[in-house]
Amino acid sequence: MNRTRYHVQTAISGPLLLLCCGLLSGCSTLGLSLYPSGATLTTEAKSVLDASRIPSGIPRENSKTVLPPHALEPGDSLLIEPVNLDLRLPADQVVLADGTVDLGPYGRIVVAGQGLEQAESLIEQQIGFQIRQQRESCKQFAIGDDHQTIDSPPLPDDCDAIAVNVRMLDPVHRFYVLGEVNAPGSYPLSGYETVLDAIVAAGGLTSSANPCKILLARPTDPCDCRVTLPVCYREIVQMGNTASNYQLQPGDRVFVSTRSCMDELMFWRASRPCERCLGCNRACKNPSVTTAQPMAAVTNTMIPPGSVGWMRLANDPLRHNDLVENSGFDTPNATPSLSHFLSQPLQKAAVERPVREADVDGELDFAPRSE
Repeated sequence: MNRTRYHVQTAISGPLLLLCCGLLSGCSTLGLSLYPSGATLTTEAKSVLDASRIPSGIPRENSKTVLPPHALEPGDSLLIEPVNLDLRLPADQVVLADGTVDLGPYGRIVVAGQGLEQAESLIEQQIGFQIRQQRESCKQFAIGDDHQTIDSPPLPDDCDAIAVNVRMLDPVHRFYVLGEVNAPGSYPLSGYETVLDAIVAAGGLTSSANPCKILLARPTDPCDCRVTLPVCYREIVQMGNTASNYQLQPGDRVFVSTRSCMDELMFWRASRPCERCLGCNRACKNPSVTTAQPMAAVTNTMIPPGSVGWMRLANDPLRHNDLVENSGFDTPNATPSLSHFLSQPLQKAAVERPVREADVDGELDFAPRSE
């Protein structure tokens, strides 16, 4: 009697246990475990996603914008090209972990945190300083048999003698696609990618993906609010709705959640739109006039180079105006050579300039060059 009761209880509790395991782990998984498997949303992530709405006014498809100016970071690949071919520099450079790049015989310099133009100016300052430093150090050894100082060969007289051009080859910016995609991982960010580009680059969704639980997580500081943007995948690919096809930024995470057992049991919902994605979807009467919007124009389009061969800082001994005034040339129109600039002492007092008062709009009025 007891053995019969045991078999009856086992026959009843067995399917119940399998059902509970399926509810927790998903019906599509063969392994039975009480611990949820797959890419599941945490309770906190789900609550934040439910509280988030599709925002307006942020860059997305048909309304893209340019990214903020890039500050160099460790891992960025640069190309340093000297304008004058007589200047030898290592061409391809990768910003090291300490933020430096190698300039060969001119030492190393920290460029992390600087823009490309600032990096150009810093590299030129480093080269000019090292040239003068090396000449000062070698004077005691550059003495001939007749005890006459041997002058080092002068550099070219043009201002491009130590000018360099820094170009970005491969930035370190990345975005991440994780969860139920065929090729999860990190991908380089070129600046034009959207959520759809990220999912396609990751090989598309898997058969276990839940298209109604896709989010874009944007990195924020530890104690700030969380930026979690809902993604309406079906609206993007089937209706061409760009409301949630956001333009990616550096560090964005696209996460695709796994379908739960309840989602698979409610199979009729597979042909319905997601609840948060219900919006204005109407057919265009004249599709030929509906075109993509161009990118918005950028306000500041002119970006000057870092320098043109010598530094323009107010306290730098290689500044052109100060050197012309203190070079000893009689005529104001005389143009000293760059080799004369580099032969000046390493430390030199800055020339005081008259202070001009700014107008109400903050602009300064300068006299014409002819005066």
